[in-house]
Amino acid sequence: MMRLTYRQLEVLHAVARHGAVTAAAEVLGVSQPAVSMLLRESQAAVGFPLFSRRKGRLQPTAELSVILTEMERVLQGVARIDRLIDGIRDMTVGSVVVAATPTLADHLLPRAIAAFRRSRPGIHVEVQTMDNIGVIESVTRERVDVGFVLSPLVAEEAQIVALDETELVCAVPATHPLAGRGSVNVSDLVPWPLISVGRGLPLGDLAEDAFRAAGLKRRIAIAVTQTSVALSLVRAGAGIAIVDPYVAMSGTPADLALVDLRPRIPVGAAAIIQRGRLLSRAARLLLATTRRVASLRMS
Repeated sequence: MMRLTYRQLEVLHAVARHGAVTAAAEVLGVSQPAVSMLLRESQAAVGFPLFSRRKGRLQPTAELSVILTEMERVLQGVARIDRLIDGIRDMTVGSVVVAATPTLADHLLPRAIAAFRRSRPGIHVEVQTMDNIGVIESVTRERVDVGFVLSPLVAEEAQIVALDETELVCAVPATHPLAGRGSVNVSDLVPWPLISVGRGLPLGDLAEDAFRAAGLKRRIAIAVTQTSVALSLVRAGAGIAIVDPYVAMSGTPADLALVDLRPRIPVGAAAIIQRGRLLSRAARLLLATTRRVASLRMS
C-alpha cells in the first residue's frame, strides 16, 4: 500500500485549514493544479475520502479528522527539526563542553569564551576544571569536546594543538628583595621558602628539571596543586613561587610581583582533542578564538 509523503501531508493540512485548493496553493507557494493532483494522489493512497464539499468549501471527512491532530504534531516536529538545522548551520544554537586546568580556566578561557559568546550568543558553553591528567582523560573518553592544558605534556591518545608558548616566572611579594630585579636565577630562590607544585604536573616537573640542571635540590616548603593557591600564599607572605605567567592576563595585584626566571623555562598552553574526532563547527570556532586570544595574551 502506498504511504503518504510529507508533501502530501502538507497539502492535506493546508486544504483542511483553509477549505480551498486556491488558498492552500497560495500558502504552500505552489500552483493550484499541483495541489489538486496531490489531493487526488493522497486519496488514492489512503483508500478513503478525505474531503467533502459543503457550501463551496472543502471540509475534512470524519476519517481525515481522526488523523489531523497527529498530522499537526508531525508537521510541527519537522518544522522544529528545520529550525534546529538552521540554528546549527548558523551557530545560533548548540553547545560546547570543555575541560581546562585551573590556571587556564581562570585567566585564558574567560577572555576566549567572552569573545566567542559575543559572536555566537546562542551557543551554550560548559567549562569543567581539573588537572592535566583529568583533562586528557575527559577528552579521550569523549566526555568533553576540547581540553585546554599546560604544556609540554605527553598525550598519545589525543591530538595536541599548540596555542601559545611563554616562560615560567617567579612570583614574590611586591615588597620582597627579589621584586625589584629584572630577572632572577634559580639559585637566587634557594634562601627563600619555596611554594611549588610537586612532580607529576607540568609546572612541578619543569621546576624540578631547572633546579637539577643548576645542580641544586628543589626544597618545597609548601606544596600546592594550583597556581591560584600558590599566588594566595605568596601574597600572604608565606614564601615565593614559580608559576606560569597566564595569571597576568587577569592583572597582577599591587601586592604581587612577577619576575622573569633564568635560565628560561618554556611553558605553554595547548588544546587537546580526541584523535579522529570531527569537532562541531561551534567547537572549532571556540578553539580558533582561544588561539587568537592566546596570541594577544599580554595586550
